[in-house]
Amino acid sequence: MKKMEAPSDMKNGAKFKTNKHGFVSVVEYYNCYTVIVAFENTGNIRAISAAKLRSGIVSDRSIPPESIMVGEKVESVKHGWLTIVQVESENIVVLKNEQNEEIRLLLPAVQKMKDKSEEMEQKKSDSSVPASLEQLTKRNKKTRDVNSIFKKVFTDYGQ
Repeated sequence: MKKMEAPSDMKNGAKFKTNKHGFVSVVEYYNCYTVIVAFENTGNIRAISAAKLRSGIVSDRSIPPESIMVGEKVESVKHGWLTIVQVESENIVVLKNEQNEEIRLLLPAVQKMKDKSEEMEQKKSDSSVPASLEQLTKRNKKTRDVNSIFKKVFTDYGQ
């Protein structure tokens, strides 16, 4: 592979923040499609494109996907707001409630609560914004009645 001159922000040792896995540093730059990076917290080395590196979309493949959930908050009907502390083997998730009590739940149950809270947030954001032009210009019956009376008064006024 032919090595190219690295841009000023892609020099060896340059640090970038990722969305989920901390900081990475550039080990070697070949071209815009191949940049070798090392994760600071795990030491894992990986190749990535320069565009993904700049936008922070770099994932550390040595970390299991369940551990990404650590620190997220979910709402439980029985326990209230819970914070994910740890994901153990055998799909057991350790959570803490607002009183710092430890609660253990199965991963599918936690995933269901997480999906439910995301769905509720999406409904809240969707309900406040009109979905169509008809909803935007929608008027209630009282407004239409008042407008029709005014229209009659103004058309009959000059006659």
